[in-house]
Amino acid sequence: MVTDWLLVRRAAFELERRLRGAKVRDAGLLADGRLALLLRSRGHDAVLAVDLFGSPPLVAVEAGEPGIAPEPGFVRALAGALRGMSLAAVRARRGDRLLRLEFAARSRFGVGDQLELYLELVPRYGNAVLVKHGTIVAAAKEFTLAQNGTRTIAAGSAYELPPERPGSLLPKAVAEAGADEAAFLAFAQSDEAMHAPLHVYREAGRIAAAHLVALPQYEGLEHALEASVLELFAELRRERLGRNAGERSQRRRAAAVRALGERERKLRAELAALAGKRAEIAERESLREQGEGIYATLHELPAQEHDAAKERALKSFARYKKLGTMLGHVEERERRLRAALDAVEALRWEAERAADEDIEDVAAAIGELDPRRARGRPAARKRKRAPLECRTPSGSRIVVGRSPSENADLTFRVARPNDLWFHAKDIPGAHVLLARDDRTPPPQADVERAASLAAYYSRAKNSAKVAVDYTLRKFVRKQQNAPPGLVWYTHPKTILVAPSEVPPC
Repeated sequence: MVTDWLLVRRAAFELERRLRGAKVRDAGLLADGRLALLLRSRGHDAVLAVDLFGSPPLVAVEAGEPGIAPEPGFVRALAGALRGMSLAAVRARRGDRLLRLEFAARSRFGVGDQLELYLELVPRYGNAVLVKHGTIVAAAKEFTLAQNGTRTIAAGSAYELPPERPGSLLPKAVAEAGADEAAFLAFAQSDEAMHAPLHVYREAGRIAAAHLVALPQYEGLEHALEASVLELFAELRRERLGRNAGERSQRRRAAAVRALGERERKLRAELAALAGKRAEIAERESLREQGEGIYATLHELPAQEHDAAKERALKSFARYKKLGTMLGHVEERERRLRAALDAVEALRWEAERAADEDIEDVAAAIGELDPRRARGRPAARKRKRAPLECRTPSGSRIVVGRSPSENADLTFRVARPNDLWFHAKDIPGAHVLLARDDRTPPPQADVERAASLAAYYSRAKNSAKVAVDYTLRKFVRKQQNAPPGLVWYTHPKTILVAPSEVPPC
C-alpha cells in the first residue's frame, strides 16, 4: 500500500484531534529504531512514533510508556528542546506527504515560545527537522545543496520546505480509479474528507490498498469501511513487523542450513581421510612380512649389505608397530565423527521444524557443534514460555520439547529420575516426557499417547508407523561436547505407533 498526501492530511487531522494540548514528557528512539515522543494527554500517556525510514514512512499513536532511550545528536536535541512544551497544532501541506507539528510553551513571566517539528514522510527520503523561527535547530539527516541538489538541511541554516511535486495532484490509485481531478481536489480540501470512512481493501488478510474514495480496481478483494487512518497505519506497521520478522527468520533458517552443510562437508572429508589411513593400516601385515622376509634372506646377501638390509627391516617393523597403535585412535575418531554427523542431521531437522521464534535457539545449538569455537561464546538467553503439554484423562502429564534447549531443559531439569522419556528410534525427533504427580506407573494408553506424540514430532511424522524408544529418565545422559538436546540412553523398550498430534487433553 502507498500512502499519499490526502491520507497524510487525514492523519494530521486525527493527530490534532487526539493529541492537541498534550505535553511532551520525553523524546527518544524506541527499541525498533523509530523516533518517539512521549506525551501526556488527558491524564494518560501516549507515544507518537514515527517510522521515518520505512517504506512507506508511517506515524502511529501507541498507548503506554515504552522504554525510550535518549540518543546523542538529533534525538538528544529534540528531547531537550521539546520537553515540557505542548502540542498546539498539526498541519499537512496540500499535495505533499509533509506533517508540521507545532509546539508551544509559555514561561512563568508569560513569554511565549514556539518550535516546529517537520516530518517529511517521503519513501527513502524521510526526515525529521526541528525548526525555531525559521531556523533549523537539528535534523535527523543533514545534507548540503551539493549533496541534494535542491536545498540544504543543516543546523543553523534556514529551513526550506521540500519542493512541491510537479504535475497532477491526483494520487496514482485515485487516477487509476478514473476520478476527476477537480472533483477530487475539491473533496480533498473539504471537511467531508476529514470525517469520511476509509475504503480499505485486503488480500489474504493484508492491506492491499486504502483511500478516502472508493477504488473500483480493487473490488475483487475484501472491502471494508473503517474510521481511522492512524489505525490503518498501525495495522500496516504490524504487517511490516510480521513480514520483516518472517524474512529474518527465513534468512536465519537458510544460514543455519548452510552452516550445517559446511560442517557436514568437513566431517565427511575427515572421514574420507581416515578411510585412507584404515586402508594403510589394513596393509600393516605386509610390513611385518616384509621385515621377516629380509631377515629370512639375510644370509643370501653379501656381508657388506647386511647393515642396510637390517635397517630396512627395522623400519618396516617400526611402521608396523606404529600403524598398530594408530588403529585405536582412528576408530575413536571415526566414532566421534559419526556422532557429529548424527548431531548435524538432528540439527538439520530442528532447523526444518523450528518455529520462527526458535530459529535463534537452533542457530546457537549449531554454534556448539565445534566446542573449540563455542567455548568463548556467551550462552544463549533462554526465553520463558509455557510448555507444550497436555493432561490425559487418567491424570498423566505429557510434555514435548520444541527446540534444542527446550529438549535439554525438559530432560535434565523438568523430568524426575523415574519419569518416562520418549524419542523416535534412530531418527531425529523431539524429547517427550510422561510423568504422573502421584509417581505411579502410567497406564498403557498414556504410554501409547506419549509415543504417538514422539513419533509425530520427529522426522518420520508422515510415516504410517514409527518405532519409538522409551526409558526411565535416569537412563538418559547428555552427549559430551555436544549441542543441547543430544543424548545417549540405555535400557529402552520399543513401541510401534502411528504418529498423532493428539488433540489437547
